[in-house]
Amino acid sequence: MRLLGATYRVKFIEGEGRVQELLDREDPVILCAWHNRMFYMGIFVESALSRKGFNLTQMVSQSRDGEIGYRVGKWAKIHVIRGSSNRGGSKALRSLFRVIQKEKSSIVILPDGSQGPVYKAKAGAIVLAQLSRAPIYLFSYSADRAWRAKSWDQLIVPKPFAKITVRIPEPIKVPRELNKEQLEEQRQRLEDELNRMRESES
Repeated sequence: MRLLGATYRVKFIEGEGRVQELLDREDPVILCAWHNRMFYMGIFVESALSRKGFNLTQMVSQSRDGEIGYRVGKWAKIHVIRGSSNRGGSKALRSLFRVIQKEKSSIVILPDGSQGPVYKAKAGAIVLAQLSRAPIYLFSYSADRAWRAKSWDQLIVPKPFAKITVRIPEPIKVPRELNKEQLEEQRQRLEDELNRMRESES
């Protein structure tokens, strides 16, 4: 990953200044990206954040498929909690909430993981943002040439010397008080914004 990352030509389309904004923050945040963006996101997090002391925790699936996310997270110096919305999800969310509250660690969530459907956000990130008051920072990228894994999410692995464009828009702030309908509106907002970024990269 480090060798591949060294060959990439990276350009920010949106939010370049937010990298320093994240490094300067004292309070935790929630980083979100679609599951199939995790390969370069791991490279970005390791080089731009973790290496500079940014404290991150990630939830990855307990399934065999989650082993990819586990290995990427460990390589990127991210503390990993095993769990998903399908297997151990409630326990994992409680663990992530404790991490935010007690350890003051930011967290990474891939909201369409661990088994999809692809580009359909689950509510976990919104619930955590609601309870913790942590803002949600979205991350997305595109590559002018990449391999696509034969998996449910078609994991994107940029090829050597690919041109990569990165987007980190304004953070999403979730209100503390939400009824069921408002929670669904916030979940849809998260999904729509991640898809807006993805579609603008096409």
